[in-house]
Amino acid sequence: MKSDSSNRIRNVLWTSGWDSTYMILEMLRNGETVQPVYIINPRRKSRFIEMEAMEKLEKKIRERVKTGKLLPTKKYDLRKVKIDKDIRKALKQISKALTDDGRRPLGYQYEYLASFAKIHHDEYPVISLGVEKVSKNETGGLATAIRLFGKMTPDFRIDRVASQDVLITLLGNFDFPFIDTTETEMLENVHKWQYEDIMKGIWFCHKPVRGEACGFCSPCFQKSIGDMGFLLSEEAQARFQKFKGIEKKYGRRAKQIADFFYRLTLPKK
Repeated sequence: MKSDSSNRIRNVLWTSGWDSTYMILEMLRNGETVQPVYIINPRRKSRFIEMEAMEKLEKKIRERVKTGKLLPTKKYDLRKVKIDKDIRKALKQISKALTDDGRRPLGYQYEYLASFAKIHHDEYPVISLGVEKVSKNETGGLATAIRLFGKMTPDFRIDRVASQDVLITLLGNFDFPFIDTTETEMLENVHKWQYEDIMKGIWFCHKPVRGEACGFCSPCFQKSIGDMGFLLSEEAQARFQKFKGIEKKYGRRAKQIADFFYRLTLPKK
């Protein structure tokens, strides 16, 4: 990501996850002022853990990173975000094109994120999203959508001249500073900067077990099979190893079995 030479505030959609936390760190290292924005989604079981993780991360980042300026996180309730009809229509059109191209459709979150960005455009003219490149030779669904319906500018925004209206409607209020950066490249920088202690405080798990990462949901699984197992506790890594054993024995049924045991960890209503 190139450093922004202007003095504008960088508005970042923060989830306490890997991509958005890394984005904040690099912007701060570039001497920029960063305004984190968090949208509270009542449907996310881990939302309270995410907010707790953010508070700890904010403190840790201020202790460790002495360049730039990290502003206090602003939080918004998703229930107060009215979905824009044109944005919903745009998401459906783009998702259909992705499906026709052999890709997965974009997630429903783009519908409410784009609606939020439109509602708050005066306060946040541009919001940065943490979207990474899958690998050096493979692009993700969002990058494919941009390729199908338009192009990006050199500063990673949707090109409003060279792009179709449907793409501008959905993604025109965002920029994607790390869409050409892989997770491996980010990890190399984290090691180089010696920020492992910060990144260990991120949250990415979809199915927390007693306040910790489960080790077997999709994000935990991806972290474990790569070079990022250090982000999981010893207990989560042990659960991952058990899940691998179940997967080897039961194949596709492994996820159902893991979900069953996960439900047993939940408090009774």
